[in-house]
Amino acid sequence: MITTKARLLVGFSALVLVGAATIAAIVPRAVLSRRPVHEIRLVARDMAYYVDGNRTPNPTLTVPHGAQVRIVLRNEDPGMIHDFVVPVWNAGTRQIGAGEEAILQFKAPEQPGLGTYSCTPHGELMRGTIRVE
Repeated sequence: MITTKARLLVGFSALVLVGAATIAAIVPRAVLSRRPVHEIRLVARDMAYYVDGNRTPNPTLTVPHGAQVRIVLRNEDPGMIHDFVVPVWNAGTRQIGAGEEAILQFKAPEQPGLGTYSCTPHGELMRGTIRVE
């Protein structure tokens, strides 16, 4: 015959195990969500992309492998619509008009390599390389 004290001890032990399993499942997600986001701020101007504060048109963008990446695109081209797409990663922003911003968030590939980025309506002029290191 099991005593009340033994039942309480078994029930408490089960509760501790369930709690430990729950914490073990949550902690990796919490740690991953605290990883810094690699942010790149781009400006579309004069039919080219520029890293905010830099004068080099359509620069090579570098992102760390496996990183969370946020591209913030601001359109400063009056009368033009632009977007930012990375076709090989199936990622892109919506098309935006002058004075608007769009944000693209994605996880960079785990393997280092190169890809291309472009503007859907103006791909002949607005395109460049994105490097995963």
